[in-house]
Amino acid sequence: MKNFRNIYDESEYEILFKEFYTPLVQFAFQIINDNEAAKDIVQDLFVQLWEKELKFTNELVLRTYLYRSVQHKCINHIRKQKIQQQHEKKISDEIEEQENPSVLHVLIREEVYRQLLNSIDHLPPQCKKICLMTLDGKKPSEIAQELDLAVDTVKKQKTIALKRLQDELGNLSSIAVILYLETLL
Repeated sequence: MKNFRNIYDESEYEILFKEFYTPLVQFAFQIINDNEAAKDIVQDLFVQLWEKELKFTNELVLRTYLYRSVQHKCINHIRKQKIQQQHEKKISDEIEEQENPSVLHVLIREEVYRQLLNSIDHLPPQCKKICLMTLDGKKPSEIAQELDLAVDTVKKQKTIALKRLQDELGNLSSIAVILYLETLL
């Protein structure tokens, strides 16, 4: 590169680009090990160089600027990648945690369900049958049709069952059971 002072002339800039583009991409690739990202980094550098119209006193200063700039851009790229990976891992961990509840959570849910079934066993036969069908995910209309009852009758039986379950389970343990049961009722 002979005329380093006038690199903002289009023909000189093109010569500069042709001379340094490939070596700078290779340099960037050695740092980040991603060819496409390396090309993007070097292209961005040349765009910024054109926009800033910096003046260089000699070719060594220009070379130093180009290589150091690529190095800094690569380091910033690596930092962004790490931050992105951390965010992705955090999101992945949160999703996994939601999909795989803790052992304690499963034990509590199973114990609540066991207490609920035990209490349902003490209900009158019709209430018991309706509660069990509700736990199986059936809607009041489906239960009414299957048992040949009116939908209002099914709803009244559920209300009776809920009241008796509350009484039998007591205030403290019934809170969790009732919340669980109400999601199904």
